[in-house]
Amino acid sequence: MTSRQPPMRRIDAPRLDLRRFLPGWAAGAVGIPGHSSFARLREDVAGIAEHRARVARLSDDELRDAGRDWRRRGRVGPAPSLLALIEEATRRTLGWTPYEGQLLAAIALSRGFAVELDTGEGKTLAGAMAAALHALAGRSVHVLSVNDYLAGRDAQWMGPLLGALGIDVAWIGQASTAHERRDAYRAPVVYAPVTEVGYDVLRDRQATGADERVEPRFDVAIVDEADAVMIDEAMTPLVLAGASDEGAEDLSTATELVRSLEPDAHYAVDEDRATVALTDAGLDLLEGTLGVNLFASEHAGLLTRINLALHARVLMRRDVDYLVVDDGIHLVNSARGRVAQQQRWPDGLHAAIEAKEAVPITPPGIVLDTLTVQDLLLTYRTLSGMSGTVLPVADELMEFYGLPSGRVERHRPNRRTDEPTRVLASRQEKDAAIVEEILRRHEAGQPVLVGTQTVAESEELAARLPARVGARVLNARNDAEEAEVVARAGERGAITVSTQMSGRGTDIRLGGADERDRDRVVAAGGLAVIATSVYPSRRLDLQLRGRAGRQGDPGVSLAFASLEDEVVVANLTARWRRRIARPAAVPDSVRRTIVHEAQGISEAVRLGRHRSTWQYSRALTAQRTKVLAVREDVLRGSRGWLDAAIAGPVGALASVAATETVDRAVTLIALHHLDRRWSDHVAVLSELRDGIHLRALAGQNPADEFHRLALREFEGFFDVVAQDVAASLRDLETHGLDDPLRSLGLRRPSATWTYMIRDNPLGDPAGRAAEGLRSLLRGERRRH
Repeated sequence: MTSRQPPMRRIDAPRLDLRRFLPGWAAGAVGIPGHSSFARLREDVAGIAEHRARVARLSDDELRDAGRDWRRRGRVGPAPSLLALIEEATRRTLGWTPYEGQLLAAIALSRGFAVELDTGEGKTLAGAMAAALHALAGRSVHVLSVNDYLAGRDAQWMGPLLGALGIDVAWIGQASTAHERRDAYRAPVVYAPVTEVGYDVLRDRQATGADERVEPRFDVAIVDEADAVMIDEAMTPLVLAGASDEGAEDLSTATELVRSLEPDAHYAVDEDRATVALTDAGLDLLEGTLGVNLFASEHAGLLTRINLALHARVLMRRDVDYLVVDDGIHLVNSARGRVAQQQRWPDGLHAAIEAKEAVPITPPGIVLDTLTVQDLLLTYRTLSGMSGTVLPVADELMEFYGLPSGRVERHRPNRRTDEPTRVLASRQEKDAAIVEEILRRHEAGQPVLVGTQTVAESEELAARLPARVGARVLNARNDAEEAEVVARAGERGAITVSTQMSGRGTDIRLGGADERDRDRVVAAGGLAVIATSVYPSRRLDLQLRGRAGRQGDPGVSLAFASLEDEVVVANLTARWRRRIARPAAVPDSVRRTIVHEAQGISEAVRLGRHRSTWQYSRALTAQRTKVLAVREDVLRGSRGWLDAAIAGPVGALASVAATETVDRAVTLIALHHLDRRWSDHVAVLSELRDGIHLRALAGQNPADEFHRLALREFEGFFDVVAQDVAASLRDLETHGLDDPLRSLGLRRPSATWTYMIRDNPLGDPAGRAAEGLRSLLRGERRRH
């Protein structure tokens, strides 16, 4: 298995982004890094014509046999004759004739490009045809989506097309069993959420035998919503946690204490709402109430619990970051607008939120291993992706993945009207203007899709609308109904309020799913898409806008914002802060400039975080590779690094027990200590990274220092493991050989779950680095 490691480029300041001023084809023509023209691929599409008549005469069985023959021979490359087979299979099974743009996109995907294809232009079919091209060349393909719904829908939708070519299709989701996953990964084409593949990798790394593994094959990946997965989610590590022997932590005292604290007086929140800290007055109040010095070593645990409880109370928002359902905390994945199943927050934060909401507190866990989405994707031999907003991140895709990008233009002209952002002085004014705009368009019979950024915001907006308009809400509480809700969003006069439309996947047809009222909706102006605020990234704005004007339909998009919106307040420069001291006196054009500049700063900060995450993860990735190689040796019975240390105790056991029995015991004990030592090492590096920013105060480069210290911590890793294994073997009694871990009082995690990583209560280096970049862009000096 090979791993693609892209070259890193250090970029110290935001650069002029020429892509904002050039269409995709022009960007490729002038040679902007990361952009490619697909014009040369048209020859392959044109060549299909000479094969169509022959292929059309094939029976269904002959078509399937022809596909199987291609796969058996393992031919490489999207030859026109093969494209003709795929085109014919599409017509027979789906009733569609692929557009030239879809065929171009499929060829580009098969050749390892990121492809920009607008909403409604058929990305699902393009991805399936690209999967067919790879599978018919004998490759194993993962079509990676952002959620279970899309993975299951696309596998069932595109399954007949692939099946007509003799290609088996499978899919997995969060509810799939280990047996189902193992079987699915044997199929030539597998549809799956990218995170599920990542967690399968992490669980496989904990296996003590081949029969416990599901073994995904890392040959070809086609990533849907590529910018969201490869850029936005690349910064969030996937974390596998295991059950701990510790009981649930008592946070009731800390939770009650922080309820009495007042904002500003007793605690302060930073401008990003990423961290909260006690003020001197807050510390004095708490110490007076408790009668202790919270900074004394014996009370360090209490101070940590208070900080966790304060973070949970102030920064973690119900119906925004999490939901309370059936006496349990359910995390909301803000990037997807959905409940994140079987996920928790680490470091006691989850328990602190449970205490805040007065629900049963679950026991803590220990981090077993981590994996970034970026490292996962770089494992594939061939990587490609597709999205409606690829070009804005083309240089990042090249920088972090070595993945060139290009655009396939619409097959019909764009008739959507994009109105200028309307910026109000206050949120209250903005909310009133949004309701007025929705009702005005509704009364005219125009369907309205409103994009919000949180569950709470969607519900608050729906509550402000009169009941008579019948607004439908789509958010993490009811995402099981999403296909029906989104499909009806184009009905005459419909009002749909949704969080995070990216990744919803269902087309909005004018006039409803059956388009019965299409003419009346067209006459009313088509679908109106309204954003209740600008997103931290311009790409997300574009994704929401793209829901209107599908396939040449008429439509309109507009966004509202206020000078009090979170993205604006968090990213205001000093000069704009002074300017909006009297917001009513600020002209509309200046307000729009302020909002768009704040958004630009937010995008630059995100890029800084991505680079920071990538830099800090290199050391851990290299060390993990060594540990995994040794672990594989242990599983195969090869343990030369261990034999010298354990020769004595193994010899003693072998003299009174069967050698097969002893070898299995050694393997289980070695794996236990190897995995436990790695878990401890991950925890040490996590703590190290949390404080590494302080090295900058001494004039040192934090990233360089982290790598140096990480190497130091890893020295002697395998020697310590060998000593632990030897000690366990010496303590092992002969009668305990059948179940050596139990007899020694050792326990592997009996259950696992996944962690959703957020900034921890004391801040993390990526966040601090981002704040430094934000300060640089503001032109302000910060105190340390």
